Amino acid sequence: MKKQTVALLVASVLLSALAYAQAPAAKKSTAMPAGPGVMPGEEKWMDPPASAMIGTPQVPVGGTLKLAVLQGDPMTAGRSYVARLSCTDGSKIAPHFHPATENVTVIKGEFRVGMGTKWDDAALKGFPPGGFVTAPAKMNHYMACKGDTVIQINGIAPLAINFVGPDGTPSK
Repeated sequence: MKKQTVALLVASVLLSALAYAQAPAAKKSTAMPAGPGVMPGEEKWMDPPASAMIGTPQVPVGGTLKLAVLQGDPMTAGRSYVARLSCTDGSKIAPHFHPATENVTVIKGEFRVGMGTKWDDAALKGFPPGGFVTAPAKMNHYMACKGDTVIQINGIAPLAINFVGPDGTPSK
């Protein structure tokens, strides 16, 4: 290949890449990032979908929960996803189970987890940043956040919180 042809080819590729990088952000999905990853602070936080909360919780949330999808689709059954949940100090998620296994890594704060169908502050175990928790499908558990907390959830959709009553039956 001649040097001029190679130079034109390289210039063409670079101009195409520059045009793509400068494309309007409105064309990009708001549900998850358009690139190969997400840098800290670039998460797109939203309220957790109401459809993900099934039943009536035994205890009030008592704080603010926000969700950011990093990869995949947490609401379409069978799809893998990675999401982050941010919760303010004192937030609680009442006893519940998930339809599929969830793997959780603590990013910030202290993520506290208790096992069973009845809320018990004394049974909560705290996990610091870097801590890991797994919740097998249909395992009853509950959680609280100490300090402003961020966790990363890896799982297979649907992302659903099925609240249970003290007797372990799904709440209505």
